[in-house]
Amino acid sequence: MKNRIITVIVLALTASAVAGAQTGRVRDSEYFPRNEVYVQYGTPSVIELTTMLNSEYRSEDYDGDSRNHKFSGIAAVGYNFFVHPRVSIGLDFGYGYGSADMYITDSEMMPISEPIFVCRSTISSYSAHISASYTYWQQGPMECSGSLYLGVSYQDESIVQGNEDYFIPEANDRLRFSYHITAVKFRYGETFGGFAELGFGYRGLVNVGLSIKI
Repeated sequence: MKNRIITVIVLALTASAVAGAQTGRVRDSEYFPRNEVYVQYGTPSVIELTTMLNSEYRSEDYDGDSRNHKFSGIAAVGYNFFVHPRVSIGLDFGYGYGSADMYITDSEMMPISEPIFVCRSTISSYSAHISASYTYWQQGPMECSGSLYLGVSYQDESIVQGNEDYFIPEANDRLRFSYHITAVKFRYGETFGGFAELGFGYRGLVNVGLSIKI
């Protein structure tokens, strides 16, 4: 009887170990997923916090501010390749836009009693980055990671004149260095998963998304 009990315990432990190995094989050095594709959305971004929220507006002989700001947030798609169960490198592409109305509030040529609407500025932003990520905690389908993104952002500005009596600035298209730092990213799921992250940069302070690992 005692031998049978021992045999049952050994078989149970063996079955548990096999099941655990199957469940955790995606973390094994030989079988971990090599590829991840994701889509995500984040806001507010650096562009929203600095470019369009700058209330100061200046032109020849006039001072003013920007109002009625509208933002889309940043939508992005990306690809990661895992060189190690905890380390990946990848590519990321994002798009977003913001707009604001420009008003004159002060003039050297004449007094202004009420703000005067002059034009509306819209900026479309296209971003491309390379990334590096490190997963510093894993427990079953849950994981926590951090990432660094470095690249460029092209900002395409268009201006629609609303008052022909006043000078408006020329559209300012520009290519600039762009970055994003993800401090904490929580992902849940093995093959298919959802994630949420906190960071700072072009992707936004708060981001949510979906990804698939194969």
